[in-house]
Amino acid sequence: MKKFLTAAALVSSCCLLAACSSTGTGAAADEKPVALEGTSWMMQLPPESDCAITPMLEFGPDNRVTGDLGCNRASGRIEFDGKNIRFDKVATTRKMCGKKYMDLEAQMTNMMANARTVKLDEKGLTFLDSEGRPLMTLVPEVAAACD
Repeated sequence: MKKFLTAAALVSSCCLLAACSSTGTGAAADEKPVALEGTSWMMQLPPESDCAITPMLEFGPDNRVTGDLGCNRASGRIEFDGKNIRFDKVATTRKMCGKKYMDLEAQMTNMMANARTVKLDEKGLTFLDSEGRPLMTLVPEVAAACD
């Protein structure tokens, strides 16, 4: 009888653990890896913006990234696995521009310094910090967006 009770307890425990385990149907499991290679994304500016160059990032092969940050250019490599991202190996030029361009650049460099994951949805490409808080959402690049 003791062996029967032990076996019954073991089977019950296994069933309980199986019922509590993830089946892969949750929202996080449904997220597909983001493919960045060959894509260009820009900061969405209000229609009344007076800009010469819209801040943007272009992702190339081998995790290469280039872009305009508002005033300065950026180029280098990112660490990226389809969700997690780090802009640790990206260099920028160091010129000074007018305040409005430097303000845009500050937003881009803050996002690049603090982004840890990305999410792609109908709103665009959202960069999130280490706590999962949105830092910035970029939209697909459009030619002559500031004209």
